[in-house]
Amino acid sequence: MPRSYRLGERAAQVQATKERIVEAAIELYTEVGISAATLREVGIRADVAPGTLRNHFAARDDLDRAVIERLTSEASLPDRSIFDGAQSTEERVSRVIRAGGVFLEQARRLYDMWRREPMLTGPWIEAGAEFGARWDELMRAALGPLADDEDAVAVLRAVIRPEFFDTLRGGKRSTVEASALATAVVGPWFATRE
Repeated sequence: MPRSYRLGERAAQVQATKERIVEAAIELYTEVGISAATLREVGIRADVAPGTLRNHFAARDDLDRAVIERLTSEASLPDRSIFDGAQSTEERVSRVIRAGGVFLEQARRLYDMWRREPMLTGPWIEAGAEFGARWDELMRAALGPLADDEDAVAVLRAVIRPEFFDTLRGGKRSTVEASALATAVVGPWFATRE
């Protein structure tokens, strides 16, 4: 007798399998690096047959795009509205530093993966370029009259880097506290540049 199933249940099962594959890829990429992880290892970790993996992701780039989509959906980039009502460079810088800290907190899995291996191939380059361009735009907007001062941009970029921010947190400070400390340290320097 043929097995009966409901279309909605089947669709949910297919989606759950796809989600399991993406999560397995994230875990594996974080542990061994993107380039070292094989599709076979992803399939084993997700507990799916090779044919099932290929059915969901015909090529490695397809899987990588799904991983990127998942990770970027966990942490949305701030937009220029973070500066609404800000009256000074210091206030805009403070806001972009705080937004950077919040983003880093939300994007922890993405940055853990990036720390293991910089994402320099295929879809990773495209996503990285898009993120980089948006952060550059936000930092230059925060700097206002200093937007063309490459030293000012470099300092602000360094402050928002995960390593710097995590060092400020030191396991004790909240994102808000670390953001305030970073602003207190670099704010006077930016004031002297104006």
